[in-house]
Amino acid sequence: MSPFIELQQWISLIKDVCLAATAIITIFLGVYGMRTWKRELAGKEIYAATKNLVKETHNLVRFMNSVRTPIQKYEYRVFTKNEHLNLTENEMWRLSEAESTRRRLDELEVQINRYEVAKLEARVLLGSRVNQAFLPFGKQITEVIIRIGNYVSALDDVNHPAHPNDVEIKALQFQLYSSDNLDDDLSQKISDAREQGEKILLPFLHRNRIES
Repeated sequence: MSPFIELQQWISLIKDVCLAATAIITIFLGVYGMRTWKRELAGKEIYAATKNLVKETHNLVRFMNSVRTPIQKYEYRVFTKNEHLNLTENEMWRLSEAESTRRRLDELEVQINRYEVAKLEARVLLGSRVNQAFLPFGKQITEVIIRIGNYVSALDDVNHPAHPNDVEIKALQFQLYSSDNLDDDLSQKISDAREQGEKILLPFLHRNRIES
């Protein structure tokens, strides 16, 4: 075999080796790049889901504070002239108070569902730690619902017609209503439980404290 042909064979072999090496490097970079892209995408999804969950907890707390206030005049039912003739003032108050409170409870359930959806989305990405983080917050949500339910039940009790100055009604209102500056016991428990949940999720928000 002539030296020229042998040289061509070596050159061809070197080219094949280079092509194979290039293919292997390309595959490696592609796999590495795909993994990096997936990690970045997952990180963005986790951040977005966690941010949305924290936002919904704030919205829910504000709504619970709003629900835990006395019914305003504009929320009352407008009675017909015939109803005015057949109902006493206390009866109209009781009906209006019960209807308005139930309407608030329905609106609260909508806000709770928004929070639960956000929590589920975060749980899919982060696991059971999300439920554990907001377990105390969930207990306070349940407490608010129970207090509203107790108030509505008392208003609906036909065996004990309620009126604005009724001792039982006053006691239930005292348990339900928040203070003007939200420093009552239930308001504090709600706020503390929400913050406890957010603190556990701070690493996924790229923060190390509640305050910005």
